[in-house]
Amino acid sequence: MATYTKCVRQYSQKLSPDTMEFLRWLAVAYAKVKKTVYERYGGIGSLGKLTPGYTALNEMRASGMRQELGMPVVYYELAILDALTAIKSRWGILRDTLKRLAAFNEGFSKEDRTYIYAVLKWVSVYAAILQGKPYEEPNMVKDLPVNKRRLNNWLRRQTRNRLGKIRVIREDGFTISPKAGYSYKNGVMKIAGREPRKRVEIPLRDGRQFSRQLHIEVKEDYIILTAPITKEACLPEGWTNEIYVHIGNVDALTLSNGHIYGEGLNKLTDAETERLDHKNRLRSRYRRAIREANAEGRIGKASAISTNNLGAVKYKRQKERNRVKTENFINAALNKMLAEEKPCRIVITYPIKVGKGGKIAKTAKRKLARSFSGFIRDRLQEKCEERAIEIVKIPSKGTGLICSACGEEGKTTVGNRFKCEHCGYEATVSLNGARNIERKYISEHG
Repeated sequence: MATYTKCVRQYSQKLSPDTMEFLRWLAVAYAKVKKTVYERYGGIGSLGKLTPGYTALNEMRASGMRQELGMPVVYYELAILDALTAIKSRWGILRDTLKRLAAFNEGFSKEDRTYIYAVLKWVSVYAAILQGKPYEEPNMVKDLPVNKRRLNNWLRRQTRNRLGKIRVIREDGFTISPKAGYSYKNGVMKIAGREPRKRVEIPLRDGRQFSRQLHIEVKEDYIILTAPITKEACLPEGWTNEIYVHIGNVDALTLSNGHIYGEGLNKLTDAETERLDHKNRLRSRYRRAIREANAEGRIGKASAISTNNLGAVKYKRQKERNRVKTENFINAALNKMLAEEKPCRIVITYPIKVGKGGKIAKTAKRKLARSFSGFIRDRLQEKCEERAIEIVKIPSKGTGLICSACGEEGKTTVGNRFKCEHCGYEATVSLNGARNIERKYISEHG
């Protein structure tokens, strides 16, 4: 029986100001530890310290940072391990990316690709190549007739270009482990506090109890606990259809059979983008006025502008409310699609990545930044795992401006329309894309 992991949420009751002060302090300290780990071990020079990770953990234990922060051991070491996991995950994604680049590099021979795949498989060899250190070649590549110096330079160059840096984006959460980190007594969760053997009480809204690591998100006067749970997945009876889906920004989901789910998604996202654009322009003016007032010595004026016009609570609350509204809209569209189409297999494309080159208009950048395409894909993946639906991803090449009717190249017109001047076929860009996905998948898989 197939299984899947699902994250469930649990909410606390309203907490006291002292408890919230401790939780906010802990979340900030947790983020500081992760930031330090990213800076120390996120680069090429520390790749060899990540597996199994004891070296980095012991170095952080001896650094004195925990004592400086006054942070309990149970949180400090979890922050280190969380950061190391994120770094290792990033390296794993990078190695997969390099494999794909090698696979599609027309300048590489079969032997070249074999060498690169083997090097990327052995992390110690890959790390030595990046760091310019001597290493023992794996047996499977010792006698390969390839230019190893050229391939090693390719690996170094691609790694430097694509590695990037990991940053701490939020400082409002932390991870907590059972027993040492939290326990239950009389229906109340108790978590480790600043003082040894003294725990902080967290009354919960329901009686669920867990025995695994939890993520805690700190809100204004309460917290949200997220717990991963494992369940069995089973395909519902009668779900036998195969559907081909184009994920878009105008309409969330367009199927090759012409059905649309989440129609008018862009009305929500565009309205929020325009609202934020207007708000942010005003806030930029206020910040400029503050700088001018400070430069002129009018400290009281600068303080008044900041207090009355640059508050973050309402700004974040509105932004969060609109984000949740859009996500609920998408969830409803996904649920409706699955209930009506009853699929056993869903075919979509891999996400398109926008390259660094070329200029993009500011309005387009803002829309890309607020695109919910990634959220749609993630939620679709989760819902398919819950129902044991097979989800197939194919390359997007040949599913864009190619006419799904005749195979010739067409063009987009105003209003999200596609037109083929060769055969006269017209449709929405999304519908043409969905039919191209179907055409491509069937031609390749029969």
